[in-house]
Amino acid sequence: MKVLHVTYRFGEGIIGGAEKYLWNLSTHLARRGVDVVIAATTAGQLREPTRFNVFWTEGYPQKEETCSGLRILRFPFRNLPRWLACLYALPLQRRFDGEEWLFDPPRIMPVNEGILGRGWYFEEQIGNITQRWMGQKAEILIQDENVWEIGFACQCPWRNAAEVFANGRKIGEFSPVKHLRYYSFKLPEPGNNLLIEIQLKRTRRPWRDLRQLGMIIYEIVYQAGARTEKIPLHRHYTNELHTKTDSLLDWYEKRARARPDKFSRMFDLCRGPVSPALVRFLKDHAKDYDLILGHNFPFFTLHEAVLAGEKAGVATAALPLAHLEDDYYHWKHYYDALARADICFSLSDYSRDIFRNRFHANAHTLGGGVDLQEFQNTPIDGKRFRKEYNLGDMPVILFVGRKSYPKRYDALIRAARLVNKTRACRLVMIGPDENRQPVDRDDALYLGEQPRGTVLDAYDACDVFAMLSGSESFGMVFTEAWMRAKPVIGYKHCGAVASLIDDGENGFLCDRDEDAAQRILQILDDPPLSRRLGEAGRRKTLASFTWDIISEKVRRHYEEAIEKKKK
Repeated sequence: MKVLHVTYRFGEGIIGGAEKYLWNLSTHLARRGVDVVIAATTAGQLREPTRFNVFWTEGYPQKEETCSGLRILRFPFRNLPRWLACLYALPLQRRFDGEEWLFDPPRIMPVNEGILGRGWYFEEQIGNITQRWMGQKAEILIQDENVWEIGFACQCPWRNAAEVFANGRKIGEFSPVKHLRYYSFKLPEPGNNLLIEIQLKRTRRPWRDLRQLGMIIYEIVYQAGARTEKIPLHRHYTNELHTKTDSLLDWYEKRARARPDKFSRMFDLCRGPVSPALVRFLKDHAKDYDLILGHNFPFFTLHEAVLAGEKAGVATAALPLAHLEDDYYHWKHYYDALARADICFSLSDYSRDIFRNRFHANAHTLGGGVDLQEFQNTPIDGKRFRKEYNLGDMPVILFVGRKSYPKRYDALIRAARLVNKTRACRLVMIGPDENRQPVDRDDALYLGEQPRGTVLDAYDACDVFAMLSGSESFGMVFTEAWMRAKPVIGYKHCGAVASLIDDGENGFLCDRDEDAAQRILQILDDPPLSRRLGEAGRRKTLASFTWDIISEKVRRHYEEAIEKKKK
């Protein structure tokens, strides 16, 4: 059996979870006698200056090599010129901003509180200060008793003017200034169910920023009867929609299927790494293989691999590793590729069912894999980690992952603050800095990217592993923590994570910050519970999530797909 795995970058030392997954899958298939050839670009590191632009650096020479039983072919790539990358990314940003208003999201009204509605960009943490930019118009949703006033602290770096509406009725206007000021507006009559809308006269797009920015808001407050209530800036309607998965995915799919094809082409070009030589190789040599697998989106390689295999009449497989709760992964041409592939691999039953029922893919669950040899042969030492970073005997909460907004590391920081009010602990964060927002040292020890040995030591050193990401394809870091018999905490509204962690058996699934803080304290205060959860997780990992188990599943699926294609 000769198979071709097509990906955007490939190498043993690449830190990314998707890249590690394909490396381990490919090498373990090779050990099982499968002739695996890798077609990749020469790309190494990446930089994401905006949400849509990715710029790549050379990481590998353009040549054929053999490594760990794999034949690896690398093809040159090119980054888009910066002016062209910006020319493509601007309409993408405007399209996504506009879709929020063009396609009404499922209406979410909070219960006895307020949340942010449409029109807001990601919150930004500057030390202990949280701020959030709005666009030209933005919503605030409030459901509470006898709300009679709304107010907010804000500033605008340029001359501007604003109007405020409550349920469509104008209740005031103001002119935000460069300095922080508080504005408040009384409602004509008390209300219980309110849609507050702020509309600005003008916006600006700062240099090297794709967003059309209107005004910065630091605090939102409303008066309800005799009470004063604050709306946290992290409370956004998209977070609430995670509790209504079907409604959220309906909305994403509706937007994706209506999006003109030109945006799909722009998106793939902006993401890169663009490699015409790799595409030509696929067209010329697809017929030389029994099966072609396309790896991962949001990158162009999965779609191109399936298309080339289909045209050559050979079996095709898709390994999307999609974060389905993130609108960034929803594109019509990705849906089409999953449906056309002879087999589609998911990492959880949750994503398998979505691939089958929504995108009509022949999907099968694999799960994530841990490398037993790595954990058995590496000298892992948590005491060494604690000594190096002066942690002593203090309880440690560990986060491993990209420092980006979808990972919801800010929620974990808030939970850790709550824990520290009761019991001193230290949150340690490891992973690449994607959003370039500073982390206050009082909140967490942020170490950035670290060598693999340091990460393994950190797993061994921690008392609790926690990641409250809102969207994952599987959650490999949980199984890695389980291999050191550590209790884990995940976000209950992340479908893949909720299908991995058995709540109360090998970890906990949490909702709000207070819930996560309570579970962390429960684990820290009950060592027998901590040991029971961690050992149960380790048993589950060894029974279901090793690369020997997963690679054997894939080998059998490959054989079935190839035989079916020949008939």
